[in-house]
Amino acid sequence: MHTIPVELQQNGYPIYCGMGILPSFGRILQEHRPIKQAAIITQKNIDSLYGEILRKSLSNCELLTITVPDGEQAKSPEELHNLYTRLLEHRFERSSVIIALGGGVVGDLAGYAAATYLRGVDLVQVPTTLLAQVDSSIGGKTGINHPLGKNLIGAFKQPLFVYADTSTLQTLPDEEIRCGLGEVIKYGFILNEKLFAYLEKNLEKALDKDPAVLEHLARVSAQEKARVVAQDEKESNLRMILNYGHTFGHALEAELHFSGIKHGEAVILGMQCALEYQRLAGTIADEDCRRGMALLKRVLISFPREQLNPDLLVEHMSLDKKVKDKNIRLILLEKIGRYAIEQSADINLLKEAFKIVQ
Repeated sequence: MHTIPVELQQNGYPIYCGMGILPSFGRILQEHRPIKQAAIITQKNIDSLYGEILRKSLSNCELLTITVPDGEQAKSPEELHNLYTRLLEHRFERSSVIIALGGGVVGDLAGYAAATYLRGVDLVQVPTTLLAQVDSSIGGKTGINHPLGKNLIGAFKQPLFVYADTSTLQTLPDEEIRCGLGEVIKYGFILNEKLFAYLEKNLEKALDKDPAVLEHLARVSAQEKARVVAQDEKESNLRMILNYGHTFGHALEAELHFSGIKHGEAVILGMQCALEYQRLAGTIADEDCRRGMALLKRVLISFPREQLNPDLLVEHMSLDKKVKDKNIRLILLEKIGRYAIEQSADINLLKEAFKIVQ
């Protein structure tokens, strides 16, 4: 088991990452602090696979398991209030711990519940998807959706620790592996050329769920995310580099009404658009563009190509949280392994760049 520190000014925490570590979870939790009550927030299919392993390791405390719906519908005010009700009915105290067992949706919902129940109880993230292990479980961002948009109600809630058993990745559908690999590729693009080269060499093994390859990718990606979060915990500046490909990707998701496209798919397409934007602008070396496009096309899930309105896509981009003084700011590449920030994107080039996904 590898231990990766997230070094914050206050309340730093470790990420534990390894194969087959789930049975030791209870011991690790008790080493962090003794607990008498723990609530496991999860989904039915995940609970059927891993819930009993977790409960067995926590046999010495009062346990409550709460299952929530699959998909984004779980991140609703109604589901949040259902969580509060269950916790209150079972007299859960401020000394209790909320454990998020699942992917990003579970982590977001359980994390926000932990941030707000009785003005805050401890949280542990136990991510079971590649995307959650390399991204959403690290850094403390939690939240629920509002009818007017995704993740509009939220809080920063850093966990006691993150516990990533990479053996859980073996039960993921292939498309979920591909979605997670999109986030891994992102780290290679913006921060780590060696990781990018490793992906070029080992992508097929990752797609085939080679345990050693997936563990390596999860560990290195978590290290990169931890390094960025340590420098910018509340997303005031540097942390926005983790949105490489996301500005384009979020626009695609919004234009498709978050239907028929997964977040990971949108990020992969968004990184293609970002590369195309730089190719059109002449701000990236031809070889870096070629390598980037080639790797993305190898991982890209089949996507229903349909006519998208470039004007509407750019309008969605104008609502991005990185917009400043009405200028669309983009995370781009100086080269593979090193990010760049463009303070004011060229609107006409943005429209042209979107054509690559049509």
